[in-house]
Amino acid sequence: MFAYFRSSLVRERRYLGLFIGFILCFLCACTEQVKMDITGSNENLPTGPSAITWDGKNLLIAKDGLIVFIDNIDTATAGSIYKYEGHYFLNRQPITVSSQEKPSYISGIAWQKTSSNGGYIWIADNSNRRLMQITPQGEVIRKIAYSKFFVDDMTFDGETLWIADSKREKIFRISLEDGSILEQFQSPVKTPTALAWDGKQLYIAGLKDLDSPSYSSDNIRIVKLSPQTGKVTEEIPPSRYLSQPTGMVWIEGKLWIADRNYGGIIITSDWGSPSEDTKDYRIATLPVSSKKIQQVEKKAEKQDIDEAKRAAEEARQAAEEAKKAAEAAKKAFELQQKK
Repeated sequence: MFAYFRSSLVRERRYLGLFIGFILCFLCACTEQVKMDITGSNENLPTGPSAITWDGKNLLIAKDGLIVFIDNIDTATAGSIYKYEGHYFLNRQPITVSSQEKPSYISGIAWQKTSSNGGYIWIADNSNRRLMQITPQGEVIRKIAYSKFFVDDMTFDGETLWIADSKREKIFRISLEDGSILEQFQSPVKTPTALAWDGKQLYIAGLKDLDSPSYSSDNIRIVKLSPQTGKVTEEIPPSRYLSQPTGMVWIEGKLWIADRNYGGIIITSDWGSPSEDTKDYRIATLPVSSKKIQQVEKKAEKQDIDEAKRAAEEARQAAEEAKKAAEAAKKAFELQQKK
């Protein structure tokens, strides 16, 4: 009898697993999407957005050095037998980010909300290796040069910026003041190319294998990471339409993911299955106070070395003068003896 109940329980669990898998597949198959062939106001945004963010009303989409504001977005069901691909409206004139050096390429964009229901746009210009804080009208507030990381995407957590760096396979949290690195994590996704913040945790999307010739969802991984524990909490099933994510934003329980190959944005659920990955991805970083202490110690050490060098040089010069004085005294004594 016990064996019978146990086998029944195993079958029920198996059926439950199959049912959950079916539901996930169904949800992925019914993923929402909207194509991003934006043309209007004599401005053109080619397919394949390079970065996206949300200001509470508009979806901000970047491509090269252009930022477009769109609203009234009507999505379509990906894979539908109907050819409708969704539509939207340009809310206002786009912003053009220019540079006297190299043409700008916006690889990351984030919205910093202020208490007055306004806010600022943070952009990462990888061509000129600079972060820029600008107003929604395009006025530049601040520029911060960076060299210690490469920005594939970024997001704002209310106080600081998070950076996805595919070249170093890391996730960085940086200061708004000077771009200094406050925290760093080894990326759970081999090649992180998209990043989002839901108010508590990070979503990281990217490629499992950068060298894979396959452009399909099989090579995509999306995870939810807790910055507090450094561990992956959930594995998010990727839409079968994703193949090369370039930007991501969390909006009210859904992930909006820009895809370079698809040329549009895929909207999918933000929940998945509990992760079996138990690794702590945090990388030990010295706190700012410790860094300042080290800098002071190094400065003091350098001053001590400089002082020692100066003292040694003075002693050498005194020895040479003493030697010359001794030689002069010897010559004077010899002359006296001759007389």
